Amino acid sequence: MRLNRKSIYEINIWPGFVDILGTLLIVTIFTVLISTVTQIYFNDQLEVKRGEISSLDEELNSLIKQLEIESKEKKKLKKKVANLGKSIELLEKEKLSITSNLGNLEEDLTKKKYLLKIKDKEINVLVNEKSDILDDLQEKNTKLAGLKEENKKALLEIYELNRNVEKLNKRIEDLSKLLLTSEEKDKKNKIKIENLGKRLNQALAGKVQELSEYQSIFFKRIMEAIGDREDIRVKGDRFIFPSEIFFQSGSDILELEGLAKLENVAKSLKEISKKIPKKIDWILRIDGHTDKIPINNKKFTSNWHLSSSRSINIVKFLIEQGIPPKRLVAAGFGEYSPLVNEQSEEAFKKNRRIEVKLTTR
Repeated sequence: MRLNRKSIYEINIWPGFVDILGTLLIVTIFTVLISTVTQIYFNDQLEVKRGEISSLDEELNSLIKQLEIESKEKKKLKKKVANLGKSIELLEKEKLSITSNLGNLEEDLTKKKYLLKIKDKEINVLVNEKSDILDDLQEKNTKLAGLKEENKKALLEIYELNRNVEKLNKRIEDLSKLLLTSEEKDKKNKIKIENLGKRLNQALAGKVQELSEYQSIFFKRIMEAIGDREDIRVKGDRFIFPSEIFFQSGSDILELEGLAKLENVAKSLKEISKKIPKKIDWILRIDGHTDKIPINNKKFTSNWHLSSSRSINIVKFLIEQGIPPKRLVAAGFGEYSPLVNEQSEEAFKKNRRIEVKLTTR
């Protein structure tokens, strides 16, 4: 009786537990199977994508190489274009010089042709007169041979013809004398021109001597304004400033220190210009110089270009300070007028300079 009651109240869970485990096992197996299939599929896709990426990498490398080749060719073409531009400029300059020379030659040729025509006319006149005289002589000679009776008349005519010949000879002699006198006049004119040149040189020397007094005053004023600086020197009739005072390396833009120095120069020059007589045609010349180190950038193609641009900018600043433009001259010498012919940094530093000179035109 007790056993029956126990069997009624006890529940047997093992069959359900076994069913659950079996179900979980089936689900696990199915999940593992799906994950395995999925992994195989994605591995295949990954291999395909890797192959596509490697092919894309190869295409990209080839494109980069082509781009490098194109850039090199582009640089070469730019150099060729620059060289062609330079050659075109040279050809244009040669063309201008040739055209100017051709114009001068054409003028000389027209003058010579005109003189030649005049001489030809004179010669033709003389030849015609001579031919006429010879024809008359021949006719008279034939008449003399056939007609003895007209001998006297023929002699008279011959006499007259001889007189005409003498007149022609005298005319030729007169022309030769005129030619000699014209040559003597040319010599005298040359001597006069040489004397005028000497007088002109003497007058210029006198003006330079007059200007030298104002040069010394100008130099003294500038030295007082600048102060004691060992790198600023006076050599002969000019001031020598290091380029570093006015410009940075490879630049034509004026620095603040250089602007202050130029203001002092302009102030002194305006004071001195009031005292210089009007008859002295004075100018302030700004010369730019560089060292031998070549330059080639977007702004400057040569040291000549750099030195000229620096001189021009200094002249522009002096004009802004009130100096008349007709009293200013800018010149660039590049590296072709060095103070020191040596290959050292010290020599290069001395050759990089700005020269200021008060002189006559």
